[in-house]
Amino acid sequence: MNIKNTIKELEERMKSYISEIAYPCLENTPYIVEVGALTVGTTDTGVVIVENRNFPMQFSKSAVNSILSMTFRNCNDVVVTPVVYRKNQWYSKQIESITRVLEVFRQKMEEL
Repeated sequence: MNIKNTIKELEERMKSYISEIAYPCLENTPYIVEVGALTVGTTDTGVVIVENRNFPMQFSKSAVNSILSMTFRNCNDVVVTPVVYRKNQWYSKQIESITRVLEVFRQKMEEL
């Protein structure tokens, strides 16, 4: 792993995430649903899936209620309960996580 490239990629992602929440606005689909480490999305035909995306799909309250009625299982067949975030909450959580990772990586760079 090239730490310099990873730091650059994380910094760019963090800037993108900050821009996602920089300007408050009213949205019809303000919710992001997380299942474990993945987020919920849909296929082109509307089938609900879990996926690993930098910019997850957002849903309306009625869609969230429908998603919450579904059962999600991990690779060990254990039920995983979905967690619902408002868009700003989810992006803020990601920004905090990236900030912590960047601190560790920068510290490692200093040690090298």
